[in-house]
Amino acid sequence: MDGHRLDDASIHTVFGTSMHEAIQDWLDTLYNGSEVVAKTVDLHEGFKENFIKLFKESTEIDEDGNKLFLSDKKTLMEFYDHGCKILSYVQQNYKKIFPTKNVKLHSIEFPLEIEVQKGVQYVGYVDVITYNEKTGKYVLYDLKTSTRGWSSYQKNDPVKRGQLILYKKFFAEQVGVDLDNISVEFIILKRIISEEAPFPIPRVSKFVPPNGKPTLNNTWRMFERFITSCFDESGEYISEQNATPSKQNCRWCKYKDRKDLCPYGV
Repeated sequence: MDGHRLDDASIHTVFGTSMHEAIQDWLDTLYNGSEVVAKTVDLHEGFKENFIKLFKESTEIDEDGNKLFLSDKKTLMEFYDHGCKILSYVQQNYKKIFPTKNVKLHSIEFPLEIEVQKGVQYVGYVDVITYNEKTGKYVLYDLKTSTRGWSSYQKNDPVKRGQLILYKKFFAEQVGVDLDNISVEFIILKRIISEEAPFPIPRVSKFVPPNGKPTLNNTWRMFERFITSCFDESGEYISEQNATPSKQNCRWCKYKDRKDLCPYGV
């Protein structure tokens, strides 16, 4: 609102972008190219090249001319190894994650642009959308990289779940599809699997949040409250806001340590 921006690049964000692009490129081969090629193509080398490229692009130089890397080499290679394991799992188990029978790839990074209030535009991008030609149903996928998977708290977080639920609503409106013909799934890509777990843990898992009409309506009302608290009737920012600091609210805030911008951060 005030033009303040902080660079939030980290080894995690670079890894997440690289994984998204590797899987999305591979899905294009799977659905639009050859399934045989998709099952056998080497995904590791392309992932490595892009991962290293993005890592280098995020390297900064301080006032003395020293390079400031996002991580040391050991950590970088650990992330690369985790990425290779995720990609191998996806490639070997793709039929459980991304069904292909009667299914076409509708789009990758599908743009959503909806006016949610006068002067306020919602813009988002759906990672992957597939379409089943037999049933006429769409699936909206969101790829999420995670260290060890999602906890019950994360799965029940209304903001996290709300992302895909809003995508469903806006996709239906923008494309003209009945809500009943759209489902949503989070694809959780886990970097680390506990070797001490009492049962096998998949490297990649699905999470389907409740996304029926009652949930969608509740999510939309929550989103409307957010919009009306941030924008006035003409679409201008409401600059006077009451701070609601807490350990949970401030946990992921980029500005929590910038007391010059927010003196309330916990």
